[in-house]
Amino acid sequence: MNLDEIRSKITRLDRELLSLLAQRKALSLDVARSKLENPRPIRDQEREQALLVELVNQGRQLGLDAHFVTRIFQTVIEDSVLSQQALLQDLLNPQDSVPAISVAFLGLKGSYSNMAARKYLSRYQAPLVEHNCDTFQQIFDTVESGQAQYGILPIENTSSGSINDVFDLMQHTSLSIVGELTQPIEHCLLVATDTRVENIKTLYTHSQPYQQCSQYLERLGKLEVKFCAASSNAMEQVAKLNRPDVAALGSADGGALHGLTPLVEGLANQKQNMTRFIVVARKPIEVAGQIPAKTSFIMSTGQQSGALVEALLVLRSHGITMTRLESRPIIGNPWEEMFYVDVAANVNSEAMQAAMKELGRITRFIKVLGCYPSAEVAPTRIPARLLNQAQSDERTEPVRYSRHYKADNTQVQVGPFTLGGDEPLLIAELAGWPDEARLQEAARRIKEQGGQVLALDCFTGVTPEQGLARLQQLRTTAARFDLAAMTRVGNAEQVHRAAESVDLLLLGTDAAGNEELVSAAGRCTRPLLLELAGEPENSLRLAQHILHQGNQQLALLDTQALPLARLLELGSQTHLPLVSRLSGDTAALPRLGEALNAAGVSGFCLTLSDDDTALEQLAHSLYRD
Repeated sequence: MNLDEIRSKITRLDRELLSLLAQRKALSLDVARSKLENPRPIRDQEREQALLVELVNQGRQLGLDAHFVTRIFQTVIEDSVLSQQALLQDLLNPQDSVPAISVAFLGLKGSYSNMAARKYLSRYQAPLVEHNCDTFQQIFDTVESGQAQYGILPIENTSSGSINDVFDLMQHTSLSIVGELTQPIEHCLLVATDTRVENIKTLYTHSQPYQQCSQYLERLGKLEVKFCAASSNAMEQVAKLNRPDVAALGSADGGALHGLTPLVEGLANQKQNMTRFIVVARKPIEVAGQIPAKTSFIMSTGQQSGALVEALLVLRSHGITMTRLESRPIIGNPWEEMFYVDVAANVNSEAMQAAMKELGRITRFIKVLGCYPSAEVAPTRIPARLLNQAQSDERTEPVRYSRHYKADNTQVQVGPFTLGGDEPLLIAELAGWPDEARLQEAARRIKEQGGQVLALDCFTGVTPEQGLARLQQLRTTAARFDLAAMTRVGNAEQVHRAAESVDLLLLGTDAAGNEELVSAAGRCTRPLLLELAGEPENSLRLAQHILHQGNQQLALLDTQALPLARLLELGSQTHLPLVSRLSGDTAALPRLGEALNAAGVSGFCLTLSDDDTALEQLAHSLYRD
């Protein structure tokens, strides 16, 4: 076949794939209808895992990469879950026939709120009428008056925190929360003409993006900053001026609606920058019992000691998980606060009804703001086992690393994986810094062979700017192959930078002489892996200092090949997970790994070479039945 014939055949196959996906979606909706008649949860995690394992095995026989198959069907399953949830909600909350769906949001077209509104309401088969608002109060007024059916409001951001103005307005509104969505926020420097960064003299922006990009903006020197009601207003102003010395902060998609192009991308201080939006309407909705739900409510407790704790204990006693707690002052009542609470529960469930009744007796004020479907659809993950088958004063300070302080083994959450859980964690370390192609191939091979963590040294021998670029490359590559990422840190600044990008920070044996490094690691919120130096007791004292600083997600890395008896003794001394660095005869590693795992070692770290099969053999020995 010539090139045109090949492309024509690919196009036909793509159309067939679309047709098959549509048929599959229709069947998934039939599943939802059957679950409505015979109430069962929307998701069946065991079935989803079994399905993915079977698909991965079939894909391997067809020459398809396991990671490729997994990612495709995780997306298909997520769409199926969301479609089933939407169907059940539509049946439970029938909508009046309307010619269009109307929504109020902050700013003009292209604002982050506008993009969120379009995303949330895209499932409705009706034209969208958009109401641009200059303030959050105007959004509430527009929905309360009936001019718009829905209002979209940002409630919190992973970088700048809570949007307090929205919390304050929710205290007094008659509207109900009927939905939520989380939107990635990718700030760019947007311009209207062909220009360079050094030419920019004036920046138009909303206050939130300005805060979230403060570290980058400081490097630009003196700028005249003009704050706007929303990012879209800033874009509109830059588009009107059409000058090479002005720019706006906003999204690339939003900027495109105003004819702007991104000059610099990825500006946020925190690389994983997400905003959670809530959807409000005049009437509350019911959430089907088969759907994971959230309930938001506000309450005011008394000012006596322990009043808030007593209220939170009510939730715990009824087995209700709290996902958010926020406090705001009550206007006109000095020193009194209103608490905003999100829980993972349906307000109509028996447990939630009992909890609300009990809270009503011990609080001064309590009001449900809304019950709505949870927008979080966690991807189905295949356990590695299934995939392989197919300085403080210790005299007064408690010894935090000891079994006396904590009897149960600590579990450290490394990205989507757990160190110290039922299965050992496998860390694959690459020597040196490979080029892009070799890095991608190494990550693919690690995932295929059963590894879970990709480890690279991003900082040694390079400038800070090069180190940041490597961090970004490591994070992106690891995420692409559903791996966690780890890097070594050697000073406090590296701790701060790495904590923004990777899932696990490695402290070397030289950390003992660097108090600033250890303190920074103890204050950061990323999990830590501490190399054992000299006698393990010396490293345990260092662990004590880290735990005292606040970071409880700490594990120990044995690089000295301690004897089995010494590892057993160490495991009896501390609840911290132990990781062993393995090297030497590849053939002996599986047996050694099994013995160490039986002795209590929770993870293994291997340095890979181009043709190394040690990881695959070790994973096979550890995860087989």
